[in-house]
Amino acid sequence: MAMAGEGAQSGAGEMRHPLARIARLLGVALCLSLAACTTNPATGKTQLKTLMSADDEAQAGAAAHPKILLAYGGVYGDERVNAYVAGVTSRIVKGSDAPASAYRVTVLNSPVVNAFALPGGYVYVTRGLLALVDDEAELAGVLGHEIGHVIARHSAQRQTAALGASVVGALLGAVVGSPAAAQVVGQGSQGVLASYSRDQEFEADALGVRYLARAHYDPYAEADFLEAMGEQEKLHAAISHKKYDPTRMDWLASHPATPDRVAAARNHAAETGILPGAGDRNRDVYLHAIDGLLYGDSPDQGMVRGRTFVHPKLRVTFTAPPQFTLVNAPDAVIIEGPDKTIAKFDAGSKVAGIEIGSYLANIWAEDVPLAKLERFTVNGMPAATAQTKVGAYNARLVAIEAAPDKVYRFLMGTMPDAGSRYDQALHEMVVSFRRISEAEALAAKPLRIRVVKVGAKDSVASLAARMDFADFRVERFRALNGLAAGTALRPGQLVKLVAE
Repeated sequence: MAMAGEGAQSGAGEMRHPLARIARLLGVALCLSLAACTTNPATGKTQLKTLMSADDEAQAGAAAHPKILLAYGGVYGDERVNAYVAGVTSRIVKGSDAPASAYRVTVLNSPVVNAFALPGGYVYVTRGLLALVDDEAELAGVLGHEIGHVIARHSAQRQTAALGASVVGALLGAVVGSPAAAQVVGQGSQGVLASYSRDQEFEADALGVRYLARAHYDPYAEADFLEAMGEQEKLHAAISHKKYDPTRMDWLASHPATPDRVAAARNHAAETGILPGAGDRNRDVYLHAIDGLLYGDSPDQGMVRGRTFVHPKLRVTFTAPPQFTLVNAPDAVIIEGPDKTIAKFDAGSKVAGIEIGSYLANIWAEDVPLAKLERFTVNGMPAATAQTKVGAYNARLVAIEAAPDKVYRFLMGTMPDAGSRYDQALHEMVVSFRRISEAEALAAKPLRIRVVKVGAKDSVASLAARMDFADFRVERFRALNGLAAGTALRPGQLVKLVAE
């Protein structure tokens, strides 16, 4: 989402990837030969004219909007939060390079920390991002970044660049008479386009900082939020028992490494001449606005509580093994474990009267070679299981008949070098699956952001103990509130907790 400037950074990238320099020179030549260049009003850079008109972009955004809502849980249904975000958007737009433009901002009902923009002025932030943001200026920086993408017409540029890369590849193939040459340039262009996307991310960061300053916010807020995202990623890696590398930057990655973005954003903030803290932050106003915000999973899609998944509406639950983590998605639950062990839980339907083993073999796993098909019961429900291969994985399928026409399914995979090490743990997860009572369903309430005032005797540890998590409470509390290790709390300060 942001900008990768020029100078030392782009030069280093060209040294590492010579194809990037070749493609850039070819792009300049193509631009000159076709006389198809224009100057971007936001960035001041000369670029290929986009193939999408403003009307085309608006139509593309309108067509994609319902798909975004479907993928991200729809619109978050709190008008107070939606109105507040719209107000912050209006303020940051006035400081942008297109202050008269109209934007449609949507708060998405998703726990994922994300924000993005579509052509035509469609801007999205998730409630997961709102939970991580620590003040109004940070939110304004995120919105300014996304609006920067729109004003710089990055989406249209990507479409034009993709076509340009294929044209350049075809031309080179014709010149040297080798289809292989065209293929090599095509592969290299993937890296060039990815690098270009990283440049766009840095560029949008720079524009976001510019818009913060013009709107009289603290321009350092952008870097603060980028740093908070890095800490959140580090915490997620620890919770998931994965190694965290803050400097990782894959050649085909779509985003630059967070430390590089933080440093660049701080440099841009310093260039404004505004001292840190001199602009508005409006932290207390922001925290009051999100007090009560839904946190994590929505009850409509089931909820993860530590290693347990519970779905109040479907009235089912199961528990994953120790050292495994659960990720809830709209259509499935993904269970990740050590040594690349992975599983997927979802629901399906079947015609009443079809025996569960026949369903597994002939409907769910139709045309899949199966071995050792067996029938058994799970907490009184008919079930069937079989083994197969899925890529490099040794896989096991389990189907459980919860009703004559309702099936719940586990697809579990272990790597060959793990042997049978996790078989018993995965079996225990399957047999933990059960129906829950109406009372249990009513008792399963969602988590929310709760804003509290720090008391004279409160500490990070005492407040973290009030968080509804089984582990990493202090680390979660610090990440949620943007508190670096060792930072003390002040009596009267407002902080976020996560509780029912």
